[in-house]
Amino acid sequence: MRTLSLIALFCFIATIKLVAQTPQAVEADLLKSFKKIEYWDDQQNKGVDGASESLGDANDEFGNKLKKYAETYPASINMPFNSLKKAQLDILTSADGLFRIYSWETWQGGTMRDFSNVLQYKAGAKTKSVLLTGSQETYIPFYSNLYTFKSGDKTYYLGIYGTIYSGKDAGTGIRVFDIENGMLNDDAKIIKTGSGLKSKIYYDYDFFSVVDIPFEKRPTITFDQATQTIRIPLVNAKAQVTSKFINYKFNGQYFEKIKS
Repeated sequence: MRTLSLIALFCFIATIKLVAQTPQAVEADLLKSFKKIEYWDDQQNKGVDGASESLGDANDEFGNKLKKYAETYPASINMPFNSLKKAQLDILTSADGLFRIYSWETWQGGTMRDFSNVLQYKAGAKTKSVLLTGSQETYIPFYSNLYTFKSGDKTYYLGIYGTIYSGKDAGTGIRVFDIENGMLNDDAKIIKTGSGLKSKIYYDYDFFSVVDIPFEKRPTITFDQATQTIRIPLVNAKAQVTSKFINYKFNGQYFEKIKS
């Protein structure tokens, strides 16, 4: 009984210590953990024995630490984390400050690139988080943009994501999130397609069809807040991204395809 009491006490002290840290300390701790991924990736590239396993451990440590801070340090959802961004952690925050996506490359893949995400959100007085990691059965994409769209009393978050399956095979998609009954919903079906209402649209493409276009000018999925329209590049039968777009405009209930 004494042993159990001591364990409970240590856990309580550890939790208090985590919550009580300053924003600078939180960021420094996360950065130190994130840098371990870079270090073990470098060691892996040098062929150091055990580096691949250590790289996996470093990713697990950072992902779990970020998830824990996201929940136990609610102010983190508004922190800029500039040092982490500089270290290549992508951080996307909704316009209302209630939803944030952290996305990073694990460097555990080969030509098929591997990513992980932490989704952080506010539900009432609580701040919650979800850690998404890949497996042989599940591919986790990276997120590159996040739009906030409000319709009546509902707020939707449109996440633009990407996949890299090889040096040639890539993909881009849009997924709609919302917060319902205190939980993050990643299946908000408000896009009307030929096969029914969907929460996402995705297309595969040949990366070499855009490789010569400057990154900031490459056709991709965008959302126009003024016209409430999602624009999706048209991909031809050869999986080449064209300069044409398919448009889905919000009609008050859902996004519906319109003539360009």
